Amino acid sequence: MKSLYGLTLICLILSACDSANSSHPSAQYEEKKKSLKESETDNPLKFLKVKGSLRNNIIGQTVVEGEIANNATLVSYKNMKLQIIFKDADGSVIEKDSKVIDDVVKPNSSDNFKVKLSHVKGASTVLVDITGAEVD
Repeated sequence: MKSLYGLTLICLILSACDSANSSHPSAQYEEKKKSLKESETDNPLKFLKVKGSLRNNIIGQTVVEGEIANNATLVSYKNMKLQIIFKDADGSVIEKDSKVIDDVVKPNSSDNFKVKLSHVKGASTVLVDITGAEVD
């Protein structure tokens, strides 16, 4: 019976030593992490998504409000360049505008934005797209 307890104790000690060694990141893990960071740095548009809507405010401006989501796991982005396209009720393009949102969007998070423009007459919908961004 004592030998069974002794054998169990030795097995627990050896398994604890093995798990302590596995808690250090391997070289392969570090290489994958570096590769992921390079991918996120080189392709910001692949990891950024935007959605928006429009309304008119009380002083006659067209206001575009939306959210930029960063799906990257390691990289933050800033100075996101937005292409804003206004369409009428028939879906025809009325006007296009570009704006830069200088906020920093951290990995796996989102940030709200608001852009005020002079009144866009006849606009019923808006399309917002990200055309560029910088790594923070």
